[in-house]
Amino acid sequence: MHSELDQLTTDFQQYFKVEHAIVINVVSKDGPLPDEATFLAAIPEPFLLAGNIGQLNLNALRSLQRLGELAEELANYLQQQAKKLDLLLHYVLQQQDTVAHRFFTKSYGGAGLSFASESPFTALQVVEVKLFLAENAGAVYCYGQILSCEPADNGYLVNVVFRQIREEDRELLVRASLQQQSRQLKLKAEQR
Repeated sequence: MHSELDQLTTDFQQYFKVEHAIVINVVSKDGPLPDEATFLAAIPEPFLLAGNIGQLNLNALRSLQRLGELAEELANYLQQQAKKLDLLLHYVLQQQDTVAHRFFTKSYGGAGLSFASESPFTALQVVEVKLFLAENAGAVYCYGQILSCEPADNGYLVNVVFRQIREEDRELLVRASLQQQSRQLKLKAEQR
């Protein structure tokens, strides 16, 4: 058990984390982590759509950038259409948010997250995690394991390491955390 916690600690520290509150759902699961096929089959359809639409938007904009100046108006139009789809998808994803399992992150990144809980979790416990990124940036469904659960103000601070996550979702979390850090730094600079 001790070496497994050491490995989780190493994994948890692999990526940058930003201190920021986003809505998450965390549900305890009995038993071990599912295998890759079981995990992929368990991903709710709206989370798959969110990932696919985001990737399609990026690919379309990259293609248009190669066309040069003539494509600027077309790119603007497509970005507006993408925003409409994002709003619709955001609404659909909100239906996946269960109040009974809702928490807010203290920090998150590509390797895991931290959140406050009124109830304790057990180290190495498997959890299903849904992350709802702010500003229609997407949503991620994954499985994690509890790294630690320490007493904190009015409850516990829980650290979760992502153990089953699609690589494109990890990249989304890395981009989102870096964009959030950029917004925080810009806000600090403006306050000076």
